Amino acid sequence: MILALALAIAAAPADAAGDPCAPASVRASPPACEASIAAAADPKAKAELYYQRAWSLNALHRPRDAVADLDRAIALDPENPKLRHERGYALSDMGDFAAALRDLDREIAVRPSSIEAYRERTFARLAAGDLDGAYRDAARIVELDPKAPDAHLLKSERALWLGRSDEAARETDLAASLAKGRDDPKLAKRIDRQRAAVVHWQTAGSAGAAERCKKAFDTAAVAAPGVIGDCTAAFFAAGTAAKKAEYLTYRSVAWSAGLQDEERWLRDAEVAAAIDPSNPDWLLNVAGLYARFGRAQAALGRIERSLALKPSFAAYATRASIRFDLGNETGAFADARKSFEMRPNSVALWVLGDLSHGRGDDKSAKLYWMGAWHLGDRDDGLRERLKGIGVAEPDKEPDS
Repeated sequence: MILALALAIAAAPADAAGDPCAPASVRASPPACEASIAAAADPKAKAELYYQRAWSLNALHRPRDAVADLDRAIALDPENPKLRHERGYALSDMGDFAAALRDLDREIAVRPSSIEAYRERTFARLAAGDLDGAYRDAARIVELDPKAPDAHLLKSERALWLGRSDEAARETDLAASLAKGRDDPKLAKRIDRQRAAVVHWQTAGSAGAAERCKKAFDTAAVAAPGVIGDCTAAFFAAGTAAKKAEYLTYRSVAWSAGLQDEERWLRDAEVAAAIDPSNPDWLLNVAGLYARFGRAQAALGRIERSLALKPSFAAYATRASIRFDLGNETGAFADARKSFEMRPNSVALWVLGDLSHGRGDDKSAKLYWMGAWHLGDRDDGLRERLKGIGVAEPDKEPDS
């Protein structure tokens, strides 16, 4: 089953504002940061500049580039825990959780009271499918900062993944109590959202939940109340990792279709891919979502793993789109062509059309984009592309 194509970063360097290696500077003038790094003579000073650029690259959703800088920084200053922290984040974003956790474990060994270290590790552990470890890290954060509403909300989230709904409700209530009197609308909204999530997770559990979850997925009822609870009950009752991942995938769609909750949509897809890593479709789902949310470098790692397990037209089409976003036009063309040869599809045609339009060949772009239109794609973006090359009424164009 293939779904439609579709984190917490460490605190910014204190002196990043106006720095040549700050995000805006790295985006606008990369050579200025490179020159600063080249001019630094002291190894630790050079490592700091690599760190600043890596932080900026992570903020720009470029984890692969960030890891390259952090490798250089750690070679210069191997005992600096913040370098391990930032590389752990970037590696986790790329899906290399084993390497990410090695860095985060090492950071925690150096600074065992760092809330940010445990926070980063709980995200990495959850995305890696280590539900118990993710909970333990969230509980440790509460121990370190018991008066922080955010800490209790995070523990509530992790308790849900272990089926501890009562504990999740208590932690949410504690967060609400600690937040009283604060003028923080975003925090209040998060508390309300978590309360609603606890209810959704619990609203099911009777016999037949698995069947209801499956049936809803195949119909418009996926957005109906109770589906999240049905799929949750099915997830906990499932006897194999493959079945657990299947029900999480159903639930991920319910979060999106029923509640427009993109964060939980992605989180369920990530955990499904982690607990059943041999299924290429789950990796394809995550890659599509990362691409949808502008995280092309993170998407590339997932889609390459999916293709290694099972070449498919959908995986090649997804990688074509990702490669196009990353500026790899040769790779994008090869993947789009391969995908279309395996099965005609609108995503491959979009990419081929975009490539043609970028070369100034609007005759070919029209051919490809109209091909997508005649395959039934009515996306507003496709309509705008066609309008931009003079096709105001695509329904009146011949099917060639």
